[in-house]
Amino acid sequence: VRAIKLAPYCELLTRSNDAERPLAICVGWFGASLKHVKKYAAMYVDANCDAVAIAPPSAAMLVPAAVDAYADVILRALARHVRGKCVVHVASNGGFIFAGNLMLKAANGDATARTIFERTKGVVFDCAPGNLRPDIVARAFAAVVGGASATSEPSPYFEVFASWLLGRRVLSERLLRIDELWGKAGAPESILLRCPSMFMYSEADVLISPREIEAFATLRQDQTGHRSTLHKYDDAGHCEIGRDDYEDYKSKVTDFLERVVHSAA
Repeated sequence: VRAIKLAPYCELLTRSNDAERPLAICVGWFGASLKHVKKYAAMYVDANCDAVAIAPPSAAMLVPAAVDAYADVILRALARHVRGKCVVHVASNGGFIFAGNLMLKAANGDATARTIFERTKGVVFDCAPGNLRPDIVARAFAAVVGGASATSEPSPYFEVFASWLLGRRVLSERLLRIDELWGKAGAPESILLRCPSMFMYSEADVLISPREIEAFATLRQDQTGHRSTLHKYDDAGHCEIGRDDYEDYKSKVTDFLERVVHSAA
């Protein structure tokens, strides 16, 4: 497998530059390192896809100007690699939000973004999405700064900052629009991606409520008419399912791809 740098914090994993394969776009969680996102991208390569691993810088998650600038860089990098069917893989709220910003680019007319999402045949949600509250953002910040897994411990100082950040109109309006494009809020006709979904989540997740994930999966299935497949684990931490049970996770990704990409007309 070759790893080709496409942009900062973004690499293409491929077995060949010649054959046309489906493209998986794997977007990491808030504060994810590229090497960890690449482990998930490798699952798609083993399932006969090319895969792009993206680990957006933290500023490119919640600062609209930084999001737009980095999204433009990513779309330029992807332009010549989108040749067939696509699958989108998002991890946690961070991946959900950054992929949502790419969807917003598509809705606003960006040609590469539109091509990606018009060709997307399935979405994998890893520990996502949850309702974005100040305490959730604060504990995510604390985990990134501390270099450790998220915990249920309050982070009052970060929570003050998160409350201010989420209260900014420019960000709150952006997040609402992203929720509408995903179908998490607003009218069903606003949904951009209408395709099957698979949800990988854990009952032990201390950051994202499994009930919120289940509610979104049901809502998405009802609104799009496409199946939501749910795989719940008992003991894995937030965004640690693939680490704790790599082979099982990989087999479920492979089965999903076989159903929505490789066997689909």
